[in-house]
Amino acid sequence: MVGILAMGPPLDADVDAAVVGQLYQIHVDPSRWGQGIGGRLHAAFVQFLRDASLVTGVLEAWERNSRAQAFYARHGWRPDGHHRPGPGDANYVRLRLERTGSPQV
Repeated sequence: MVGILAMGPPLDADVDAAVVGQLYQIHVDPSRWGQGIGGRLHAAFVQFLRDASLVTGVLEAWERNSRAQAFYARHGWRPDGHHRPGPGDANYVRLRLERTGSPQV
């Protein structure tokens, strides 16, 4: 196994599960970074949104994880202003991907 993708309904009560899916995690073995595996896993999440007729994706990223945030930004994700406390005096930030009209999806 070189990577994992977990996804499903949104966990936050303020997110409408009728139109939103949540990307819980993408993890790739660090020895395999840079080989396109994360991109393929992300594409599988986008396909999940399409198949379920969901127009938006949400995820949480630790604010100190600049590598993950850069990955998601390259795929069209943007912060939506929501955050919650995380470890080490750092927050988790919520990102959104609007599937409709996005050239990345």
